[in-house]
Amino acid sequence: MLLIKLRSKKNKLFSQDSVYIFFLLLNGIIFTILVSKNKLKNLSIKAILLIAIIFSITIGQRIIQSINNQPTCICAYDGFGYYMYLPSLIENKTLFITPEWVHEIQNEYCEGVDTPQLIPLSNDKYIDIYHMGLAYLELPSYYISHLIASNSNYKTDGFSKPYQIGFFINVLLFIFIGLFYLRKLLRLFFNDKMSALLILILYFGSNIYVTFTQQYDLTHLYLFALNSVFLYHLFKFIQFKKTNHLWYSAIIFGLTIAIRPTQALWGIIPFFLLYKELGASFQFWKHIFLYPLFSLIWNLPQFAYWYIVGGELIILNLHTEEIIITDPHLIDFLFSYRKGWLLYSPIFALFFIGLIKMYKKQRPLFWATSVFTAIYIFTMSSWECWWYAASYSSRVMIDIYPLLIIFVGYLLINLSSKTTKIISFIFILSCLTLNIVQSKQYAKNILHFANMSKEHYWYIFGRVSINNFSNERILMNRYDKNWMESIQSSDFYRFKTTTVFEHEKTITVLPDMLYEVISRIDILKAVPTDETEIKVQFMVQSSDSTKSAFLKSETYSTHNCYDWQSIEISKHGSQGEFSELETTFNLPEIRHQKDKLKLFIHNPENIIIKIKDIKVIATSAIRIKN
Repeated sequence: MLLIKLRSKKNKLFSQDSVYIFFLLLNGIIFTILVSKNKLKNLSIKAILLIAIIFSITIGQRIIQSINNQPTCICAYDGFGYYMYLPSLIENKTLFITPEWVHEIQNEYCEGVDTPQLIPLSNDKYIDIYHMGLAYLELPSYYISHLIASNSNYKTDGFSKPYQIGFFINVLLFIFIGLFYLRKLLRLFFNDKMSALLILILYFGSNIYVTFTQQYDLTHLYLFALNSVFLYHLFKFIQFKKTNHLWYSAIIFGLTIAIRPTQALWGIIPFFLLYKELGASFQFWKHIFLYPLFSLIWNLPQFAYWYIVGGELIILNLHTEEIIITDPHLIDFLFSYRKGWLLYSPIFALFFIGLIKMYKKQRPLFWATSVFTAIYIFTMSSWECWWYAASYSSRVMIDIYPLLIIFVGYLLINLSSKTTKIISFIFILSCLTLNIVQSKQYAKNILHFANMSKEHYWYIFGRVSINNFSNERILMNRYDKNWMESIQSSDFYRFKTTTVFEHEKTITVLPDMLYEVISRIDILKAVPTDETEIKVQFMVQSSDSTKSAFLKSETYSTHNCYDWQSIEISKHGSQGEFSELETTFNLPEIRHQKDKLKLFIHNPENIIIKIKDIKVIATSAIRIKN
């Protein structure tokens, strides 16, 4: 009878009223659990309930938008890379994901977005470049949504309305888990009032709110919650020596590595703390062994996927970017106007002072956290895309906030004089105000998600409403071929045009030559800034205008190639005659000081190509210093 009723209701199954009821019931259940175990008079309980309500309202609005079919895209880009395992395996019954399916499903629900999640392999198959661990956490809500969709005339493709609502409820669930375990973690160290204060400082003084509500399809929300659980059980074991807490911490630790491999750095914390407790004993090695053991267990499905699809048991990195520890972007990562963590989340300056305070109180925790945080920040700043694409502040730092906030608390409880308390209060209040303003700026697209510059930062500073707002001060939009033209009338730049390469003689590519390099240009020696437009002019002659040949450029370092441009050159003009061609593109973000730009001919169909009078002209936009 239930199935008959479900089918008869069709798309009315998810009426606005029914979702509201379910949504309120979910919050009511969580509220009841909290109140039943803790007295509501506790300030820390009130703090997490306040924040839970704020997130409930925000995510609730997303749910209502999904009910009204606006928007329909629950995840794209990185988010879909993590998520696509579920619809592919459950609906399509395959791990062999094709770019055609990816493009079709994304275009239906996320019209116009790029689909870079797959890369081709030498075996003519495609492999997902993202790890599947996040899909584990999305599986329960996905499966419930799948059962509902299967019995109610909705598409069972992973994106129809039941999946959208299930996705957002799952997001809210992990926000609650993060809140709940953060409080439990803080109560191991601080009294109720200080725990409440630290929770409010963290949620209102950092980039958590923006990231959790704007980039809910990424790993950071989930890792924040899981790392809170991991730390709680680890410290609980250290305090009370109950083995079940050690097992819980190891299980969660392994799960987080399946989501993001760099989570393995967290292993430094239990290593230091357990060594302090047990020394180099058999008991120590038995306990510490649990962490790599559960890491292996949780990653077995990932190894199986790599082996089945890619033919290798372990594939270290499939992204175009890499971690280059010999060339970190540490200063930019911490302080730059673009994404500097301490510039946009200055509240964590207190962490470093609290770290010093901890040295006198708990040296094992001091050394464990110091080593872990230093290595973590260094590693994250060594990623070639150190700004981590679209985000507010440095989103990768959110993953370790449950640990950092403990040290902020240690600083605050050790303030001795009235003067230091007043200074700290003013600083915290200023940080909270700044973060709230900047969060509003981000929501209104005043604070740019990727290309903030010094000039734009001070142009918008402290303002959430700007008459005649202009984006001309932000960093170069690499994807906009008209960007240089659009700023020509600006008073914030001067322009320098340079001929960086010129070759008048004819270069001939014969049928047996697949590639022919024309030039390698040392980019930052040839131009003053990577905010540069490149124009390539040349004459070309083809022996067969029905076949394809290409002029290509690659921007590369000694580590890898990370940008490609291409123009088809053989199908222009009359066969056997020289034709004049021109192509224009923007330089990508230059990752390393010695990166080069390579121009070459690609001749896949074995024709004769002749190129002459090659000229490469660079126009650089140089920001005028005030």
